[in-house]
Amino acid sequence: MRSFTRCGFGCLLIILGASQTTAFSQASTSKTGKSLSIGNVPVSKVLKQLGAQQEKGTTGRTLDGHSSQFERADTNRDGKHSEREYVDNGRYLTAQARSGIFRAADENGDRFVTRAEYILNRIITDEAKQLVQAMDDDNDGRVERREFVKHATKRLADEKLANEVFSALDRNADDLIFVPEYLRVWGKWARAATEPAEKRIAARRAELAAATDKRTDSREQRSRGFRPPDGSGSRFGGGPPGPAQFVENALRYDADKDGKLDRQELMKLAESLGRRRGGRSGSGRPSRFGGRGSSRRPQRPTPERVDKKRTNDAP
Repeated sequence: MRSFTRCGFGCLLIILGASQTTAFSQASTSKTGKSLSIGNVPVSKVLKQLGAQQEKGTTGRTLDGHSSQFERADTNRDGKHSEREYVDNGRYLTAQARSGIFRAADENGDRFVTRAEYILNRIITDEAKQLVQAMDDDNDGRVERREFVKHATKRLADEKLANEVFSALDRNADDLIFVPEYLRVWGKWARAATEPAEKRIAARRAELAAATDKRTDSREQRSRGFRPPDGSGSRFGGGPPGPAQFVENALRYDADKDGKLDRQELMKLAESLGRRRGGRSGSGRPSRFGGRGSSRRPQRPTPERVDKKRTNDAP
């Protein structure tokens, strides 16, 4: 009986140990792979309603700025931060603060922070602080429940949900949230059920590059103006465009889209044509089509030359 008890107790420990190992394995899976919700509302929707855009609202200049800051701490230039580089040898904030930032940025838990992980963490934390601290009505550095709920209810259209969100952010349940406290939760929400940082930042850079190319193409298209469709010749020097092309270009000035050009719209078209030909209108300046306008300043008449000798001979 005693041996059975020992065996049963030992087996129980093994089973419990296996269960704990399984639970730990599930809890330590990728932070981006687990879907989270608050009051049956996905946290991604909650953040969006609170105003979060994450990397979608980031400019190329901001991405480049974060990348430059990453390089300053990457002393061995291997494209990633180790704990020794960032936490132990870091120069900013305190070691404790750097440690917290490092853990938050280390998305996959490999104890290294890549450039993309660093950039994404900066985007998430900067935006979270901007949105939450804007709710600090008395500017005392902490956001109280009543302050948060008042502002969040307007965005979430649900006071109960606003309270539940605050309770989730308020880790110590003291009805106050500070920057480090709510950032831990906000950061997990921002990474829940999303692509890894590498793909998110790469996708945003691709979007920005495509938008830049589109603007460039649009500027080139506008600069061609009334150039013939085949691209031959200058706007006016290589021959006029065909009738269909001319009408299509002219109808760009149809402001009310009625298929006709009224007097005001025709004036804008004429001014555009004048500018492209290099002429200017107005007093004392070349007209739209290269001549002198009728409203030019009249020339002062040249005084007639007086014969000095004749004047002296006059009676």
